[in-house]
Amino acid sequence: MKLCLHDLAELTHGEVKFASMPPLAGDLTPINRILLKPTAIEPGDLFWCLAASRCDVELAFFRGAIGVVCTDRAANPWPGRFVLLVDDSIAALQSFVEGLARQLSVPAEEEFVLEPSELKVLQLCADDRADISPPTCERSLRSRQVKCRRQAA
Repeated sequence: MKLCLHDLAELTHGEVKFASMPPLAGDLTPINRILLKPTAIEPGDLFWCLAASRCDVELAFFRGAIGVVCTDRAANPWPGRFVLLVDDSIAALQSFVEGLARQLSVPAEEEFVLEPSELKVLQLCADDRADISPPTCERSLRSRQVKCRRQAA
């Protein structure tokens, strides 16, 4: 399964906010890597902001993030980037993980539940390269030839 911005917005129940110049692919922007630390961002990554810090959002864009998931309604995306606004970033991450598990047909007994305290530990203990890499529009678990299900054939 590959993941694009439209899928991410559906799974998190978030609201996409584009800059005046949106990403070239718009809603079909591929999501490559999801990171929890802005200092580990590389161009094309998505930063998932667990704490409401505008400095982290700006640092993520400065380091090349294609987008940011955050709760800060005042956050403005840079040109060619996006912000995915959610009510609660931890609940949105939980919804995202559960949605991916459903789409990948993971049996219920193998699903895991992330408690807010576990996410905080993950954030505090993560090394500089900590990331969450879902199957994306650029690569697939099953085949490298599969296109995003929303892109035209």
